[in-house]
Amino acid sequence: MPKTVILDEWQLTFRIPADLPDAEIDAIRAVLDDADFLARLRAALRRVLRADPALTPVRVTVGR
Repeated sequence: MPKTVILDEWQLTFRIPADLPDAEIDAIRAVLDDADFLARLRAALRRVLRADPALTPVRVTVGR
């Protein structure tokens, strides 16, 4: 028997203006690809989950 089951899945979508210059798109892509950004995103999710005691047993996976 599995130790966990999926209760819900959410999708995070990053949208940018269609007419954004290539240099700005490249800068945004660099941030989104950065390991530090992913670490900060995970840390923010942990803070949100810890703020509600009912969510203590919840485990979240952040991946691409």
